[in-house]
Amino acid sequence: MPEQIGKYRVDSVLGEGAMGVVYKAFDPHIERVVALKTIRKELLRGHQEMDLVARFRNEAQASGRLTHPNIVAVYDYGETEDAAFIAMEFVEGTPLNALLVPNQPTDLARVMVWMTQLLRALGYAHARGVVHRDIKPANLIITAEAQVKITDFGIARIESSTLTQTGSMIGTPSYMSPEQFRGAEIDGRSDVFSAGIVLYQLLTGVRPFVGAVSVVMQQILNENPIAPSQLNAVVGTAFDPVLRDALAKKPADRYASAEIFLEALTQACRQIGNAPATPDGMPVLSDSDRTILASQIRDVSASQRAPVNQMSGVGLTSGQTGTSLMATMTPWKLEVFPALEAVLSRQIGPMAKLLLKKAGARADDIDTLAGLLLAHVPSESGRAEFLDAVASLKKKSPGSTMMASASSSGSASAAAVATALGSAMSSVPLDPAFIAAVETLLTHSIGAIAKVVIRRALPKCSNRDDFLTLIAQSIESTSERSQFLKSVAGLS
Repeated sequence: MPEQIGKYRVDSVLGEGAMGVVYKAFDPHIERVVALKTIRKELLRGHQEMDLVARFRNEAQASGRLTHPNIVAVYDYGETEDAAFIAMEFVEGTPLNALLVPNQPTDLARVMVWMTQLLRALGYAHARGVVHRDIKPANLIITAEAQVKITDFGIARIESSTLTQTGSMIGTPSYMSPEQFRGAEIDGRSDVFSAGIVLYQLLTGVRPFVGAVSVVMQQILNENPIAPSQLNAVVGTAFDPVLRDALAKKPADRYASAEIFLEALTQACRQIGNAPATPDGMPVLSDSDRTILASQIRDVSASQRAPVNQMSGVGLTSGQTGTSLMATMTPWKLEVFPALEAVLSRQIGPMAKLLLKKAGARADDIDTLAGLLLAHVPSESGRAEFLDAVASLKKKSPGSTMMASASSSGSASAAAVATALGSAMSSVPLDPAFIAAVETLLTHSIGAIAKVVIRRALPKCSNRDDFLTLIAQSIESTSERSQFLKSVAGLS
């Protein structure tokens, strides 16, 4: 982790994506904490570098002209020899996806509070020619005061810009509009479609389009989801026509604006009993629901600041003693955790403790554990050092490797790990047809940068194992990475 980028002092890592890292940093000139989003220039070459750095600069220009209480503010843009960066508002909160419970609908009062803020912010941005293009729960931060903050305008565009051309497909597959999949012209109605998917998920507890990327694309282009009333009878049928129009396949059949979508949503809510509202029509949460929400956000935050067991360096959950945790750990974990934490800490800092604890709970063997952790190491040299340390541990502790049963070997995480470490697939030479098929799948996951990632990986790889090990790390989401590898496994 760098100590400084531009004028900003770097304090910690907040997250990592396919193209760069987001840091918590400090601006010494005006003494405020910022989120510093970077793009690593070494990933790019030639004209492609110029295009993507220009796109990143465009993000700063587009986001910087948006001043709205529900949009993360952009303060500054700059470039160093190694990276381009954007300094943004640092928001204390929790991504919406971390608050959602699978298969459990969200309370209607919260749905209305969050959707009202989201749609008002989108309407504001669209009126200024800025389309987000990747609206999803992970990009919606919820504060303890129930305020929504839209973040990551990294793939936004100014409509008059020539930088983003028809034919590019950028976004997250499960939340993309049909026109994004087709690579067609994009406007604010694409964000309306994505916001409709978020609303559907809030009301029902499930996404309307699920499965592998190819399945999701087929569903979004051709199939209408089950009416939300069939999945959550509590809300009745009032929201069915709202989501039917928000998720219309043709933009012309969709709500023409986020404001019209919000008006229809508000009318539907009134049919079944609206939440309390302010004089301007903004829904508000009751004191009890606000207290519950704040408690949930604190719980999620606390899991990221767990106290440390001094014996093993593993973070503890609330109420769990070091003795009880140690008692539940298998011998191989007791043996390898301290060494893994030490090498991981050199790459990502104090977050190593938390990540090791979370990954350890999901891993039955050292290969699976190492693969889950590998995704969080930002640099190629760091990943090589980490894998060398794992190999050394396996030599010292042969009984700790591949202890998972055959029944568990088919899980998404185990499949991803087996591919990432090159330990479960035979070394098959690369061929043009396979490379082209993989590029198509990777494009669905990370967009146009897939071509660059593959071009950079090919000179370093002589077989499929090495190739997939390298390119899989460009997919930020663990679940999406696992799905990508599962899809690749089905290629001939």
